[in-house]
Amino acid sequence: MSDMEPVNIMGVVAFPNPDKEKQVIRFIDSSYNSLFTAPDGSSIILTRFDGSKATLPCTYIDDYHAKIGSNVYHICEFAEVMERNGAIYAPEHPQQGDICDTYEIYQIRDVGGVDYSFRSYGEAKGQIKPTDYRRAYAGVLSPKVTLDDLFMKHNRDNRPFGRDMRSLSVSDVLVINRGGTKSAYYVDDIGFKEVKRFLPRARTTPKKERGEAR
Repeated sequence: MSDMEPVNIMGVVAFPNPDKEKQVIRFIDSSYNSLFTAPDGSSIILTRFDGSKATLPCTYIDDYHAKIGSNVYHICEFAEVMERNGAIYAPEHPQQGDICDTYEIYQIRDVGGVDYSFRSYGEAKGQIKPTDYRRAYAGVLSPKVTLDDLFMKHNRDNRPFGRDMRSLSVSDVLVINRGGTKSAYYVDDIGFKEVKRFLPRARTTPKKERGEAR
């Protein structure tokens, strides 16, 4: 608990760090995993699910609150709102050590018109076409988050985008962007299989076999 006297800043009972050089805004995901920090007065780039972008100025309030754009948020509240909206966010000017990784979920557009809908990778192999899929979700990605974690997140009753997309299922594809390198993984009946053909023009990571059960 802070020994400082609380002050009211923008309607928030705040305990700002008195050291101006340490007044930085911490950006996290909804599970409190750290992604990056932004100095007071800097901006972030918000990319909405429809692809439109906005530059949002950020004002430090205290170590847990900030004004981002025109709204005041607790840092976890901001992450939760972005998660619900399928939006991603990154510093306007990334620095070394900033985590700006993302993921996308692709689902078959017409499940009745594709033979491999909800089929295992063994049955679908050789038939998978990116044109059969639609982009269904996008989110930020902490280094701590695994493919299994994403599977569980997008199968909860209160999953993000629950009204707009099916739960993550066999035959869906996860596209992971870590450090600017993309890789795509088919959701199998057990584990995941990398599908390099899903990203024909992108660099992909070395193939990794996954045999563990979810």
